[in-house]
Amino acid sequence: MLISAGWMGGAGGAERALYSILRSLQQDEVDVVVRHRLDGEWSRATSARVALVDSPHWWGAGHEQGIKGRILQRVVNPARRLVHPRYDLYLQFLSGAFVAPAARASVRLLIPSGNQVPEHIADRFDAVAMQAPDNESLVPTSTRAVLLAPPVFDLAREAEPPAVALPDAFLLTVFNPYDPIKGMQDLAAVLATAPLPLVWCHSEATVKFEIPASLLEHPRIVHVTDANPAQLRHLYERCAAYVSFSLTEGFGWSAADALRYSPAVATRRIGLFSDEAAWRQPGVLTVGDDGGIDWKQLLGEACPPSRRDLGVIDGRTFRARLTEIVESFDG
Repeated sequence: MLISAGWMGGAGGAERALYSILRSLQQDEVDVVVRHRLDGEWSRATSARVALVDSPHWWGAGHEQGIKGRILQRVVNPARRLVHPRYDLYLQFLSGAFVAPAARASVRLLIPSGNQVPEHIADRFDAVAMQAPDNESLVPTSTRAVLLAPPVFDLAREAEPPAVALPDAFLLTVFNPYDPIKGMQDLAAVLATAPLPLVWCHSEATVKFEIPASLLEHPRIVHVTDANPAQLRHLYERCAAYVSFSLTEGFGWSAADALRYSPAVATRRIGLFSDEAAWRQPGVLTVGDDGGIDWKQLLGEACPPSRRDLGVIDGRTFRARLTEIVESFDG
């Protein structure tokens, strides 16, 4: 298998998806091409062969313009295709470089990662691999779409507290406010009515953003920056409830982690939770269209996460579904 992605490592959803997909494919032969690679647990834990996009084997693979493009497409890429193995699958994240012309692949799939897929990009692939049912709105109507939810593994084997003093009881949210769709306005609006202080985790490892001073210094917010996976697990397990303020998600990794670890989850019916199998799990409550949350109901319906059926995000489910999709094209 050949996978192309923007980043390996980092805290974003696409980076987490790459890590989880690679973990589920440990027994397979996988080549990965990335634009950037950061150090850290989510970068190291893979048996795949990893190369940067500007390495000799992949540089300029998708370039088509001018004399350079003609040389790459007519001379260099055909030579590369002879050197590289034949892949059963080419899987590209929308943020990744288009390196398929430098390789032979039986099936090409594109993961949109919550972004709208332009038709001219979709035309390069056999199908768009949606991470959740509501991703259908991201796919051009003329393009085939398949459902391929990524697997969600344990964040870490053990939890460890962050180096920040935490309240005895707290609500938790984990997101980077780089876009209004992440719901920072809704967060600000609920502070006056929330029954507990809010711990807010964010990271600028792969994306920069600004938090208004009114929230950065708010007395009811505890900020945790660049938490590692073990610290995130501690926060998910210790919180009274997890709250997702997002207006839309490609998948929603933070809320998916909360489904595994936290006693209660408040979210809109987006991303993973547009799948009925996730939405109907105990302890999952809705965030209203206006951002409203029934705090009494949320905390009252908290339950041990062990009561939930996590088959929808299981690594074995992902591997079986991926095989099914590839074989459907062979037929």
